[in-house]
Amino acid sequence: MQTIITPTDFSEVSLNAVNYAADMALALHTTLLVLHASEIPVHTGVDYAEFTDNEIEKKLDTLKKDLIKRTKKRITVQTRQVTGFIENEIIAMCDHQNPLAVIMATQGANFKEHFFVGSITVYLSKNLKYPVIAVPKNINYKPINKILLATDLENLYDLPIEKMVNVVKAFNAKLDIVHVYKNEDKLEVMKAHKSELVNYLKDLVPKFHFIKSKNVYEAITNFAQKNYSDLILAVPKKHAFFHKSESKQLIYNSPFAVMTIQ
Repeated sequence: MQTIITPTDFSEVSLNAVNYAADMALALHTTLLVLHASEIPVHTGVDYAEFTDNEIEKKLDTLKKDLIKRTKKRITVQTRQVTGFIENEIIAMCDHQNPLAVIMATQGANFKEHFFVGSITVYLSKNLKYPVIAVPKNINYKPINKILLATDLENLYDLPIEKMVNVVKAFNAKLDIVHVYKNEDKLEVMKAHKSELVNYLKDLVPKFHFIKSKNVYEAITNFAQKNYSDLILAVPKKHAFFHKSESKQLIYNSPFAVMTIQ
C-alpha cells in the first residue's frame, strides 16, 4: 500500500494540511505518515527549541489519535519524529517510503518560528521526484473530480507524462489543460505543441484551453474558479513553471491546492 507523507510543525496551517492529507489518504486508501522535524541544535548558549522531545512525542501521539478518529480507523496512521532540516528529512523519508505524494502547507504561522514558509515548498516542488501538493490555509479536502494542468507548452519532451497520467487516473478525474499566452507571436507554434501534448495525454481525453492574458497567475486561478477545478497541476521547469515570479505566486497565493510533479 502506498503512503502519503505530510509534515507538521503543529501550527494551525500545517495541521490543516495534515487533515487534508488524512482525508485524501482515506479517499485513495493509502497509509498516512505524519513527519515532524526538529532543527539541529546550534550551540549558541541559548535554547531556541519550541518544544521538548517529550512534548513533541505527546503532540504526535494526540495528533495520531485525532487522525485515526477522523478517518474512522479505515487507514493506517503513522507518526515520525526526526532531527534535521525539514526539506532534507522529507527528501530522505521519500527515498525510503516511495510515497504517492507529499502534502504540506504553503507557509507556517510565523516566518521566523516555523518551517513551512513557501520557499521550502517551492524548493521541494523543484527538487523532489515525488508529487508535492501545497495546501493553502482554510482549504478542506474534497473529492478531486477536475484537475487543471497549467502549461507553457515548452520542452514537452521533458514532461513526466507517465506520472501525470497516473495522477489523473488515481483520482479518476477529468483533465483541463490551460495555456496562457500574452501575445499572438508564438500562437501558431503553440497550437502545434498543443496537438502534441494532447496526443501524449490522449488516454485521459483532456480538454484544451488557450487563454490570452498578461497575468498568468490570475488567468489560471480565474479559470479554476469558473470551471470548478479541484486541483491545479504544474510541472516545474529548471528555473520556474512559467516565469520565476509567477511560479512562486502560484504556490504562495493560490486559493486552490497545487500539485507539482517532476
